[in-house]
This record gives sequence, structure tokens and C-alpha cells, in this order.
Amino acid sequence: MGKFVFRLQSILNIKKQIEDGLKNDLGKAVVECEKQKDIYNKIEQEKQDHVYSIKAKSQEGISVGDLQKYSRYIEFLNNKAKQQMVNVKNAQDNVDRYREKLIKASQERKIIDKLREKKYEEYIKEQYKKDQQVSEEISNYKYVEGLG
Repeated sequence: MGKFVFRLQSILNIKKQIEDGLKNDLGKAVVECEKQKDIYNKIEQEKQDHVYSIKAKSQEGISVGDLQKYSRYIEFLNNKAKQQMVNVKNAQDNVDRYREKLIKASQERKIIDKLREKKYEEYIKEQYKKDQQVSEEISNYKYVEGLG
């Protein structure tokens, strides 16, 4: 029985490598997106902490100058949070792009994989037919030898 050879095996191997690379890229993009979300959450937490601090100090009594400083700092944090939200959105868009690329690459690989399976089944059937023919020839030969 000869060895099964799939003509498109090298293409299938390349498709698998591309898919694996995209899986790694997607993983990195997800990690980066989570990092950007964490930064945003820290900014928001810092903003809440300062708002709480202002409320507590205003009950004790706070100077107008200090109130203006807190107000400017909270405005700074608001702007920083807005910018960070843009970073989060960009990171999420990047994740989505890699996910789409991975889905496409996976579909392409699966098509070639299914073709390989189909060709392998055909190969097995063909080998079975050849084995049956050889068995019949041996049986016929033994039968003819037995007669002679």
C-alpha cells in the first residue's frame, strides 16, 4: 500500500501557521485591550476618590483656591478619561479586526482540511479496491494451480 500524499499539504501547513499566528496576535490584542480598560478604570477610580475628597473637605470648610485646584484636577481627569476611552475603543477595534482575520483564516484552513479528509477517504477506498483485486488474483491463481 502506497503512502497517502495530499497535493495541497504545503498550503494546508501554511494556512495552519497563519491561523496560529493570528491566534497569538489576537491574544496579544486582547491583553492590550484589557490593559487599556484597566487604565481607564484607574482614572475613573481616581476621579471618584477626588470627588469624594472634595465633598468631605467642603463639609469641613475649604478655601476657594483649593476648590479651584480640585476642580481643575477633576477636569484634567475627565479629559484623561475621555482620551483613555479612545484608547480603549481603538484597542477593542484592534481585537475585532484580529478576530475577523482569525475567523477568515480558520474558514480557509477548514476548507482545505475537509478537502484533505475527502481525498484521504478516496485514497483508502482505492487502496481497498486494489487489495481486493490482489486477493482475487491470488485466489484465482491458487485455484488454477490446484486444477493443474
